[in-house]
Amino acid sequence: MRRIVWIALALFPCPLMFAQDDLTAVPNRPTVSTTAQPVQPGVLETEWGVDAAGSHQDINGLLKYSVSTNFELRFANNPFAEDSGTHGVGDTALGFKYRFLQDSGHQPSMAFIYMAKLPTAGSVVGSGETDHAFAWLVSKDLGKQHFDFNAIANLLGRPQGGFDRAYLYALAWSAPLHGKWGATAELSGVTSPSPSTPGNAQFIASAIYTLRPRLVLDIGMMGRVTGDIPDAMFVAGFTYSIARFHR
Repeated sequence: MRRIVWIALALFPCPLMFAQDDLTAVPNRPTVSTTAQPVQPGVLETEWGVDAAGSHQDINGLLKYSVSTNFELRFANNPFAEDSGTHGVGDTALGFKYRFLQDSGHQPSMAFIYMAKLPTAGSVVGSGETDHAFAWLVSKDLGKQHFDFNAIANLLGRPQGGFDRAYLYALAWSAPLHGKWGATAELSGVTSPSPSTPGNAQFIASAIYTLRPRLVLDIGMMGRVTGDIPDAMFVAGFTYSIARFHR
């Protein structure tokens, strides 16, 4: 536990070394769901976070680059993960997000995400198999309130070949509170992929602080509703727009 806290503290100051202030971050964290809105065109953006519970800790990272107004490339990695005393490098995921409908009037934003998980963690802290995720994202602003809904089909690789299937659903709300402070809450759940692995459900409540338009901090708690997951988990992290490489 101490190790993950020290690594996180080393990572958090890194964004402050950059000087540009003309960008606006588009956080995907700390919720399970992902907003349909891509990063600003031509912008490279990163997210880093810490999850910490009694039996599980990890550092998770996400790198996003918007090739165009509606198309975003994504690279995710957990450089550190620990489960019940076993620790190592986590898995890596590659994919993209494509927004095919923009928020306008009564119409929400809609997007599609595909991600392939590469088993860089091996079978020690991961499954050791390649997985695929296909997600439908819906986002809508209602005044100052923002809502995200995700429906995700996960194909989970089996050691003997083929895939198990698990379906994840998540609904998130966020809104400004006062000054630079905001809040977000989410309820999510995933179905059972196999008879030996039960489904689960959880909720997240988090405070959001916009230090600058391009740098957003978050801190909160995740709680178990049902399933074989930690009863409570501390979550904290940041989203930072690094630079714009083209317009």
